[in-house]
Amino acid sequence: MSELQTIVTGIAGKVRELADRQESLAGENARLARQNVELATELAAQKNANSALSEQNKLAKIARSVSPDGEDRTEERKRLNDLVREIDKCIALLNN
Repeated sequence: MSELQTIVTGIAGKVRELADRQESLAGENARLARQNVELATELAAQKNANSALSEQNKLAKIARSVSPDGEDRTEERKRLNDLVREIDKCIALLNN
């Protein structure tokens, strides 16, 4: 009978170890899932920022090609920056 009790005790100990390990892995899985969501959000924000900067760069190139003298350039850049800000606000509203 003691041999059977030893086997049952060994199995019970292994079951406890497996339960502890499962709990630990579940916690790690939850942490990694949260981190994945955070990184995905950060990536989306970086992509939006990159798109906005690319658009701003395009508009600046157009402004440089359109206005030959410095005064007009400054005014055109200001107007283009205002347009870019307005576009960014619209994009932000659409994303929400």
